[in-house]
Amino acid sequence: MNAIQGTQDPQHIGELGRRLQRTHGEVWLHHMKGDPYADVLRGHTEDPHPAHERIRALGPLWRSTTGTWVTADHTLAATLLGQTWPHGPATGETGRIPVDDAGLSGDAAHYERLREAAATAFTPSTATAVCERAVGGLTGNFDLVTDLAERVPVDLLAKTFELPAPHHPELADACAATGILLDGLLCPQRLEATRRAVTATGRLRTLLAAPDHDPDTGRLALLLATAGVRTAARLTTSAVLAVVDHPGQWKRVADDPGYAALVVTETLRHDSPIQLHPAVTRADIEFAGQHVPAGEQVVVLVGAANRDPQSFADPGRFDPGRPADTLVPALYHRVTLPFARTLAEATVRALVAAGPQPHRAGPPLRSRRSPVTRHLLSCPLTTG
Repeated sequence: MNAIQGTQDPQHIGELGRRLQRTHGEVWLHHMKGDPYADVLRGHTEDPHPAHERIRALGPLWRSTTGTWVTADHTLAATLLGQTWPHGPATGETGRIPVDDAGLSGDAAHYERLREAAATAFTPSTATAVCERAVGGLTGNFDLVTDLAERVPVDLLAKTFELPAPHHPELADACAATGILLDGLLCPQRLEATRRAVTATGRLRTLLAAPDHDPDTGRLALLLATAGVRTAARLTTSAVLAVVDHPGQWKRVADDPGYAALVVTETLRHDSPIQLHPAVTRADIEFAGQHVPAGEQVVVLVGAANRDPQSFADPGRFDPGRPADTLVPALYHRVTLPFARTLAEATVRALVAAGPQPHRAGPPLRSRRSPVTRHLLSCPLTTG
């Protein structure tokens, strides 16, 4: 019995807790021994870029003492994020959160079908209307994360999949609880958070099921609820902060709303909402002179590869419109990232159009154990 099936059984709860604790302890030990990938995995540092640079210095493909192959190299990352080598998704085994029931274990063909379904399910006009309504409800003091970035993807899902209004709060709570799934693929989460995510996943399957939907529509709804909401919230938060922190960028969007697309494109490079992307080899293969056996995990440091100085001039500078080959993760992210991008662009446009320009009202609060999404819990803004 897997952990999702057994989370109500005290024996399985205890075993799950022990595995989570043991795996977390192993990561901590590798960190204490100086492994920079373990440092990234812990998700405790406010700035992961120094660790990224330490990994980059170890070569294009390096085997961490955790047993994982890691790359921060833009050229190799582009290959690994493609579909032309034998690999599959990470499954969250060995003490990490199980994700089979959450829609994260399909193959490339499965996610291509869902991507096509998403292209017809969502329209830019609907996303714009949802974002404008959310922005219109903001006060002079608001939290960018909880009042806006996390709200708009949930509202869009509820509208698109015709969820009755009384169930909207439950949808929001369940999406929030499953937000740890992407991080749980690599970083063991706390037991109670894991149990809440498992329960919420089951609830989402029920909430979003509809007898008149084809199976792919139900799978799409579940994937966007479990992984798309967190991704969209993260990208939206970063894109809004890019224009809030740079008055020149705010003015560019005000003068030309289409400029928001360039802001979001550069946000995907400069501060990717998905910092790490794991895959598992399905056959022996060689990359960068390294032999990688079948069944081993390979992780692309997307955030680091998108700041590779060999591919980007002055990579730490936010520069919309720069010539850039921005890397995006593969598999289920081919579905979740277009959803996130549509919402981020619409939110930036709506916020700028509503004016006046807000500014930070305090420091942001970042979640721990969140190396994949580097999730923000809160970010207060004010127009006062």
